[in-house]
Amino acid sequence: MPHILAWLGLHAFDLLSAVGIISSLAFTAVSFREDTRSRRLNNLVRLTEQHRDIWEESQKNPKLARIRDPQADLYTKPVTAEEAQFVMLLMFHLHCWYRAIEGREVSSLEGLEKDIRNFFGRPVPRHVWEDRKAFFDRDFRQFVDELLLK
Repeated sequence: MPHILAWLGLHAFDLLSAVGIISSLAFTAVSFREDTRSRRLNNLVRLTEQHRDIWEESQKNPKLARIRDPQADLYTKPVTAEEAQFVMLLMFHLHCWYRAIEGREVSSLEGLEKDIRNFFGRPVPRHVWEDRKAFFDRDFRQFVDELLLK
């Protein structure tokens, strides 16, 4: 026991410093974890709000109704500039989701792949995708194209 007290007497400052450093690192790790959770939740909320706003626009604008039509005839009525612009907006939004999921900023949503296949399975979105997918990076194009093959 006297050896321990003597050692503590000699190394008390070192011991307190080590405990302080370890406590500081633990606090930083906990804070980082909480900041990451908060950022991920904020990203999810923002992406969801953008998704809602985009689809509200399509509901309000009757010129965009054909985008959702699985029987749209592109031979008798080609894709309009307004339809193409709206689908591009959705594709850029989907690209944001893809990047956020890949970067682990949000969790992958259940049903997302089914939703993508359903959307791009419709004539207008499929046509715009095939026509303009070169605007997106290779891994995103591959992700969507592989989903469309399923």
